Amino acid sequence: MIIVRRYTDEARMSKLKPPIIVYGRRKTGKTFFVKSTFRDAIYLFVRRDRSIYYEQRGELISYDEMKRLIEERKERTVVVDEFHRLPEDFLEWIHVKSPENLILITSTLHLARRLLGKGSPVLGLFLDYQMKLIDERDILLNLSEKIHDPKELVEHAVYLREPILLRWFGSDLIEILRSLMYVVPSLVGEIFTEEEKELSRRYEGILRALASGRATLTEISTYLYSNKLIDRHDLSSIKPYMKTLIDIGTVERIPEYGGRRYYYFIHSPMIDLYYYLDEKYNFSESELEEKYFTEKFPLHVEQFFRGLLSKILGMRPFMIRKPDLEIDLAFVDYKKLRVVGEVKWKERMEGREIRRIEEKLGRYKDCRKILVVQSRDCLDTEPREIEVWDVEGIVEMLKNPE
Repeated sequence: MIIVRRYTDEARMSKLKPPIIVYGRRKTGKTFFVKSTFRDAIYLFVRRDRSIYYEQRGELISYDEMKRLIEERKERTVVVDEFHRLPEDFLEWIHVKSPENLILITSTLHLARRLLGKGSPVLGLFLDYQMKLIDERDILLNLSEKIHDPKELVEHAVYLREPILLRWFGSDLIEILRSLMYVVPSLVGEIFTEEEKELSRRYEGILRALASGRATLTEISTYLYSNKLIDRHDLSSIKPYMKTLIDIGTVERIPEYGGRRYYYFIHSPMIDLYYYLDEKYNFSESELEEKYFTEKFPLHVEQFFRGLLSKILGMRPFMIRKPDLEIDLAFVDYKKLRVVGEVKWKERMEGREIRRIEEKLGRYKDCRKILVVQSRDCLDTEPREIEVWDVEGIVEMLKNPE
């Protein structure tokens, strides 16, 4: 077990004060973070049967007692976790009373967005805060104090952005990933339950399509049609499902630079790896060797660095995939391509491979060029006109930002 400090979330939350709605996908660490940030707050948890647990007292209280508590203890912050389980008149009560000491937590994203949107009885009364996976910068900084090998550090960071896996820190990474057989089906089921959606064969088919490398709507539609999960090869029939998956934080999309299409990816490497292994090797019913778990490491590492560099550079990521050219990293600022790069996750890079990267990135004359590697020691020769970012240098950059 390791406690990870979420520096980025701490900095963002420090700029807010109640009333706040904190929302996010299941098992992203919302409750732990709020408790750690608002240490003196009264903490109330709404159970599935609508009973309310007052943690400091260690007892159950009634709905009316909860409302009195919020009104009478105005000098203290009151946290209501899983508030969406309360009676429907709770929101009307908030509208009338407008309490300023309240933090609401929910795992139901569609409800949070509805409360913050047009026509909501509490519109304008709350600031919102979305909890996602642990920020790439924060997980690297935390784990760098425990893991010194650059390859091991990044590969742990990729998957331990999922707070649910942190309890097993210190175990071998492959052994942690074996637990996905039990963790992921349960988690995905909970996500859909909270969103009041059925985890239908069509939704699961989309996740399997994405995990097996189908990244465009056409490729996803083809997969679903060939597996008889849709009646006709029609992109319009899957767009509502894609929108739902994006809205609940399970899928992300990245635009194509210079084109009109989008590329879709499962947001969580943990969920993506599970569906990849189950689709290809029947993971849910088989004991797999270590080599199968590492097959997707390079792609997940690439996605990790795409997110990390996007935040370091303050630019939006785009995809460049053409028949004769594919670039790992592309970042745009003010609609102009500013940075291109490659991620090479191997222990040695020969000179001829470095020359190919120079040639590929050299097509973009006016762009900054970056090569991400495990260590500079991996390189046979230093690339020309390309910045080399290795793991040690990136961690140092995060520790000492300009």
